[in-house]
Amino acid sequence: MQTLQTSTPARLCYLHLASKAPQQQVDFYRRLLDMDSQAQADGSWLLQGPQRAMLVSPADHSGLLAAAYDLGSPTSLSLLRARLTERGCAIDAIDSPLLEAGAFQIRDPQGRQTVFGVSRGTPGSLLPGMPGRLQHVVFQTTELEAMIDFYVNTVGFTVSDTVVDQQSGQLTTCFLRSDDEHHSLAFFRGSKNEWDHHCYETNEWNDIRDWGDRFAKERITLFFGPGRHGPGNNLFFMVVDADRNRLEFSAELEITEASRPAGVWPQEEYTLNSWGRAWIRS
Repeated sequence: MQTLQTSTPARLCYLHLASKAPQQQVDFYRRLLDMDSQAQADGSWLLQGPQRAMLVSPADHSGLLAAAYDLGSPTSLSLLRARLTERGCAIDAIDSPLLEAGAFQIRDPQGRQTVFGVSRGTPGSLLPGMPGRLQHVVFQTTELEAMIDFYVNTVGFTVSDTVVDQQSGQLTTCFLRSDDEHHSLAFFRGSKNEWDHHCYETNEWNDIRDWGDRFAKERITLFFGPGRHGPGNNLFFMVVDADRNRLEFSAELEITEASRPAGVWPQEEYTLNSWGRAWIRS
């Protein structure tokens, strides 16, 4: 079966957030993630920084509205659209200030929105700021197997690694890739259906240090880490933004060949953080 990685590689390019306090949220990303902001006609904000971008819309709740992936070319986007249509996936046209004409969105069986399009350019490529490319997004779900089936067999993601409870044999986590990077999407089995976190990939360990120092100056303490994940083998730490959404900074994420078989890891703290204590979802 054709996959995103082998035929139409896709890379996460921006997130669309809802916020009950959009000005505070915009100020957080402008100040701490070096993102310029522009007010839009519909009342939302467009934020762009070096290799990262975001839309923030005022709402009666806070969280993620959609994650958008760049297909790189109109040809690849058309091929993906045709495959999704062939597999019975409903497609809706969408206009985005960050994507060329022809972008579209789909919904998974639990209603999550994913946008596919061709980026108008590398977000904030000429803007100064610390390195941190928007790289992956993660969710908790009550229906893990159904989510894996949809994103693998309908959309075309590839399973890189899974995590399994050794006592029950139950699958607890799945990491999915859309290009050569270990994952751009992941799901944890949880008691709720909610956005878990999103991540910015830096260049090296020294960047992790520098981002940590930046948050320390603002008296923003780390939520999780620093440490190293088993699946993906990446260095990381997590903090929360103005709306208490979790964001991660990562380095050294594994590059994964298309022929690599999916790995299986035990559900334990060492898997999620080989350096020490882990945040175990429930």
